[in-house]
Amino acid sequence: MFRPQSATSRQETEMAAKSLRELQATGNSMDSVQRLRLLCLSRGANGILGLGRLFRRMDEDGNKNLNFEEFLSGLKEMGLEITDEEAREMFEKFDTDGSGSVNLEEFFCPH
Repeated sequence: MFRPQSATSRQETEMAAKSLRELQATGNSMDSVQRLRLLCLSRGANGILGLGRLFRRMDEDGNKNLNFEEFLSGLKEMGLEITDEEAREMFEKFDTDGSGSVNLEEFFCPH
């Protein structure tokens, strides 16, 4: 049985497909933070909403901060193909206060 999609569902589907195409077209040649963003967008609303869940899963010790090992493990769990060096660069971009860990605010709003 055919069920028409709402405009919101259609836009989400289009956004996810566009992000996936861009991710596949550029491969590993783009900025790692941009790749992570596209990976989330390619999963639609669940990918975006899943960032909070991802952060909590990555935070193995529950201190509401990610050290580099937790960060790297989470990225690989998410399916982002990345070298340790690229992950380190990405981690440093997220760690805007230079504390050596990434908190929830830094995770959602990298500068």
